[in-house]
Formats: sequence, structure tokens, C-alpha cells
Amino acid sequence: MLPLLSPEDEVLIDPRAAPAVGDIVVARHPHRGDLHLVKRLVGFDGAGRALLEGVNPEESTDSRTLGGVPLELLIGRVTSVLSRDAGAP
Repeated sequence: MLPLLSPEDEVLIDPRAAPAVGDIVVARHPHRGDLHLVKRLVGFDGAGRALLEGVNPEESTDSRTLGGVPLELLIGRVTSVLSRDAGAP
């Protein structure tokens, strides 16, 4: 499966939207505050933490490695992806 985003892409988020299962979200990494994760919300664990999965599971670090992500680390739901045109300078 191809990645959802390229390194040059940017995302727009809605920090006020309540994320729902199936949404692509941006979250702060639970162990590295300087790193943001863009993942699909696949559910919630028994403690109410978000279960996040990479769109490319073979290449992703997600809840299979990190465990549930506290809801306060969710920054917002992705509303748009701004892709850089491959032909642009």
C-alpha cells in the first residue's frame, strides 16, 4: 500500500472536531513531544485511550508498538491534505 502522505505534503486539521473511528488524526507522540503522528483512529482501548494505526502498517509505528494514546495528545482531525505538485518548482 502506498503512503497516504509524502514528506512534502501538509495537512489541515480541525482541532475542535471530535475524532471518530476511521478518521485520520494528528497526535503528539506519547514519548517524544517534538514529534507529531498522522494516523487513522481505529478505536479506543478499555482505558479510553485512542488506538492509532498507520495507513501503511508494514512501515508504521503506531498503537501496535506504542499502545493506546491518551486523548489529550490528539491534536485534531485531518480535514485536507495539501499535496505539492510534482511539476512545480
